[in-house]
Amino acid sequence: MNALMHLRLRFLFAALWLGGLAAVGLIGAPTAFAIVPDKMLAAMVASRLFYLMTLAAVILGIVLALLERRHAQPLSAATPFFLVLGGIFFAVLGEFGVVPNLIQAAVNHAPNAGMWHAAASLVYLLQAVCVFAYVWKLPAAAEWRTGA
Repeated sequence: MNALMHLRLRFLFAALWLGGLAAVGLIGAPTAFAIVPDKMLAAMVASRLFYLMTLAAVILGIVLALLERRHAQPLSAATPFFLVLGGIFFAVLGEFGVVPNLIQAAVNHAPNAGMWHAAASLVYLLQAVCVFAYVWKLPAAAEWRTGA
């Protein structure tokens, strides 16, 4: 695969990941709570959207990690690879570490439900920051590889 095609694929998969995060977090979940009268049902819809986004994030992240490692580079230039790993980490941490606690707190009407919601939002935001930073660094990584 030539360098230009490699770069285009990396942009494509990163754009799908970042766009999915934005669509679910900024459109899908808020819309569910805006139009579904039962808040628990709205939470189930939003939870399903976030779960599907996590699956997509892991798949897209693995593909991006493989594309990044296809061309070995020195550790000082490996920032894009570590940003992808960070995005995968935060996706998995959110879905399987934070969200189960959020759901349990919400179902039990626990006073710490707000804290768990804030933690879930923070982890989701950190995932988006990793992917955004990855996209931002792609042109510099391409210059390093091509010598431009």
